[in-house]
Amino acid sequence: MSRDDLMSDFAFIVQQDGQVESFTIVPPTISSTRGTASGTITVANVTSESPSMSLASGSSAIGVTGGTGTLKKGDLIKFSNHDKVYMITEDVDLDGSTVDQIQFYPPLTTAMTGGGQTITYNDVPITVYMDKDEQKYITQADGTFKYEITLNEEI
Repeated sequence: MSRDDLMSDFAFIVQQDGQVESFTIVPPTISSTRGTASGTITVANVTSESPSMSLASGSSAIGVTGGTGTLKKGDLIKFSNHDKVYMITEDVDLDGSTVDQIQFYPPLTTAMTGGGQTITYNDVPITVYMDKDEQKYITQADGTFKYEITLNEEI
């Protein structure tokens, strides 16, 4: 990264107050689907649309409606009523008219309360905190910088 990028990132991290505060980031590259999904994807109502799929804590598959295109294994998703970010474990084709199943990891940390929650699959925000109050940067031979910090997801 350039010196301007380094100093901008460094100032942001300093402002977060080290290990004390959590903050939200949208990681470049990995925060959006590699598939072709578009539209609003919504968690299906278990009682009427997908009685075989659970919304209970510990579930690792959920029925969804809406949206079209594909979500790919390894894509990140976030439910509108959860702080946790989940990773899709199987490709899914969304047809927009039936209940499709999304499999993910880790299992739900808390139960869903009925259906209707939306799913973020592009620009997925992750709430994190610094694992160590340590930052490293190296000046490369070409004048660019390599910057390293360790972050953990706050759940």
